[in-house]
Amino acid sequence: MHLRRIAVVVVALVAAVIIVGIAGVTFMGLFGQRGPTKDDPAAYTKAFVQKAIERYERDGRQATIDYYNDPGNRDGQWYAFIIDESGYTISHLNPEIRGRDPDLRVDASGYFFGGDLLAATEEGHWVEYVSVNSLTGDNRKKHTWAVRHDGLIFCSGWYEG
Repeated sequence: MHLRRIAVVVVALVAAVIIVGIAGVTFMGLFGQRGPTKDDPAAYTKAFVQKAIERYERDGRQATIDYYNDPGNRDGQWYAFIIDESGYTISHLNPEIRGRDPDLRVDASGYFFGGDLLAATEEGHWVEYVSVNSLTGDNRKKHTWAVRHDGLIFCSGWYEG
C-alpha cells in the first residue's frame, strides 16, 4: 500500500513537471523573447533589418529616417542605416556618413564595398568589409545584411571580435 502511494505521488510529480514545462514554453512563446538572440549575430542582424523595414511600412519614410538617425536607437553594436534610390546614405547614426557619395564606400583595406551594398536584392545579401567599430574605435571586419525594399536599401551588421 505504501509503495502504491509513492508511485502515485511520483506519477503526479512527473505530470506536474511536464505540465509546468509545457506552460512555460507556451508562456515564453506568447510573452517572452521572440526571434533570434545576439548569440546568433547573423540571425539577429537579419531580424534587425526586418524590423527597420516594418517600421518604414508602419511609420513612413521620414519618420524611419529620423528614428535611425538618432544614436539612441542603436542596440549595442547593431544600428540600421538606409541608402536611397541614388545610392546615397540617407539615414545613419553617424551624421558624417549621411549624404555620403556612393563612390566613397571604400574600407580601411582599400576595398570598394559600395557596389556590393548597392547590389542588394529583395531577398537580401551579406556584404563584408573593414570598418571602424563605433563602440570601440578600432577597425574590425563588419558583416552587413543589406535588403532592397521599396527602392531603398536597409542595412545593419555586426563586427567580428
